[in-house]
Amino acid sequence: MSKVGQLTTSNSNGGTIASWIAWGAATFFVMYQLAVQNSIGAMQSELQTDLSLSTVQITVVSASFLFVYAFMQIPAGLLLDRFRPRRLLPPMALGVAVSAWLLAGSDGFWSAVLARSLMGAFAAFAFPGAGLVSRRRLPIRQFALAMGLIDMAFGAGALFGDIGVDGLLSIQSWRGVMVDFALVGTLVALLCWAFIGSTSSRGEVATVTAMSKSMGQSFREVLAVRQVRLACVIAAALMAMLFGFGGLWDVPLQQAFGYTHSEAVWLNSWLFIGVTIAPPFVGWAADKWRIRRPIMLGGQAVALVAVLGILCINEGVPFWFASANLLLLGLGVSVTVLNFPVACDAVEPENAGVAIGIVNASGLLSAAVFQVVPGVLMTVFDSHSLNTMRIVFGLFVAVIIIGMVATFMLERCPRESR
Repeated sequence: MSKVGQLTTSNSNGGTIASWIAWGAATFFVMYQLAVQNSIGAMQSELQTDLSLSTVQITVVSASFLFVYAFMQIPAGLLLDRFRPRRLLPPMALGVAVSAWLLAGSDGFWSAVLARSLMGAFAAFAFPGAGLVSRRRLPIRQFALAMGLIDMAFGAGALFGDIGVDGLLSIQSWRGVMVDFALVGTLVALLCWAFIGSTSSRGEVATVTAMSKSMGQSFREVLAVRQVRLACVIAAALMAMLFGFGGLWDVPLQQAFGYTHSEAVWLNSWLFIGVTIAPPFVGWAADKWRIRRPIMLGGQAVALVAVLGILCINEGVPFWFASANLLLLGLGVSVTVLNFPVACDAVEPENAGVAIGIVNASGLLSAAVFQVVPGVLMTVFDSHSLNTMRIVFGLFVAVIIIGMVATFMLERCPRESR
């Protein structure tokens, strides 16, 4: 019997405790990465003042992470398909820790951009790595649920990067916070090294098959699939809302409504609370009833109503109403997790990592663009008034509508998982 045949007939360890522990270690990397990434929102004013940055410069420092992170998603997915998460995730987590330490020592615009860019390059392996551990080690029928739980950790990390970092800034400087992140990143690397072990038999088959292809061939195979391309458009719309609006611009918008910085950060955290609590339920429902499109359309409709409420009627409303609007937006945006089952179900098993990477790259590149574009437009208009923000942030309404159109074009019934 051939090597591949032997691997195919061996028993899968996908449902074992060890597999879930491996998944947990990889998912902890995702949570850590999001906390580091999202901390820029809470630290924005302190970092801008300390390094003497303009509005455009601070947006570039913030977006440099996302641009590099987005462009590295596809190479990360291709490498993970071939060289396994257990070999790549520990050194990449350590790289994020070193980058956080470098940012803590930055003395100006370019050193901050370099540190955030390196951070994005290393962090790019976290999400596709955790997704690939889910796909190869856990039961296929629970993949959407596993991705939903990863998104829950994703939201928890983003939430800590928002209100957690804001709390830390009351007792230490932003540089001290970055040193803390460097220490935590070292721990994450050790956990990944200790607990992400060998993959399942189906994972080994996929690895062997991936190694038999060139990276260019794998990339072309995935990009040729219509479901993957549509998932990319939907991810671009939803992640523009999550990281473009929620990750940077919502706090200044809430301050323009008259809230203090601390109140604005707390309001913004409700978006990430929604993103944290909803994905496991979204994934569970998608797995149980084998549906994708209706859930995704419903979530985006909720997000559209919420963002219209934020932009049009948030002025002069009670604090609880503004909080509810942002919670509603987070709940709606959380359906982005289903883009990954949509893409992975449509490709061969050996291309799962690059499929996750391509979809995530599309979303994050869009998010980076929508962190920079509003700042540039307000600089062109030479105004940061509330009315100007409302006009400029109308861009986010347009991208949600585009995402809904792409979702409607998905296949009505999801393909059988492979």
